[in-house]
Amino acid sequence: MTNRIVFLCSGGGGNLRFLAQAAALGALPGATIAAVLSDRECPANRFARERCLPTRVLDFTGKDQQTVVSALAALAPDVVVTNVHKILAPSVIETLAARLINLHYSLLPAYGGLIGTRPVETALTDGAKFIGVTAHEVEIEVDAGCPIVQAVMATRPRDSVATVMDTIFRCGCLALLEALIGPARRDPIETTRLRINDREVCFNPALSFSPDVFDEPFWQTLAAYPTSPDAQMPGL
Repeated sequence: MTNRIVFLCSGGGGNLRFLAQAAALGALPGATIAAVLSDRECPANRFARERCLPTRVLDFTGKDQQTVVSALAALAPDVVVTNVHKILAPSVIETLAARLINLHYSLLPAYGGLIGTRPVETALTDGAKFIGVTAHEVEIEVDAGCPIVQAVMATRPRDSVATVMDTIFRCGCLALLEALIGPARRDPIETTRLRINDREVCFNPALSFSPDVFDEPFWQTLAAYPTSPDAQMPGL
């Protein structure tokens, strides 16, 4: 079980807020969010300050990102969620090794390298019949790390980013939670099928927690938190 979680953020911090509230509901026993580090001032920093969590804006522009390496080394995290709109330098990845987890809004390896909602937009433009999310390990090659949890749902003829992103966001939250609390490797035969909004979603491997605790009022409260105008989704 993960104990100390550090978030790297760039935007609305929706996944951060989800995990903070999930922890308050007992879904992350023994785990704490140790800090929120960002590449810019954003709603994720504001949420961290409201929760009295350590937060800093770091310089990610250096070739080796030594400022990031030093900050993470001082925090000694068990896992780092890399929801930041920057490519991490090899020095960061080599220092943190298997402790880095990223969430991508596609079924990797499809649409690797695209940021934010772009994978969803591109998949819909391409006429993809399935879209989803991937919580994955982080390697030096962008979006090439081994998938830990994936969730998939069918598209519909008139789908747009606006019609699917709330469902995709919820899928991403649940996949990230499973990646943090479940074993890193699991027999993938078992899956979980859920109705999220009005869509059937399949998670592989199966979720090891009950998603019923995250009812509609929970998600509505999560969505109500104000985000910056340039935050495409609360999770970004």
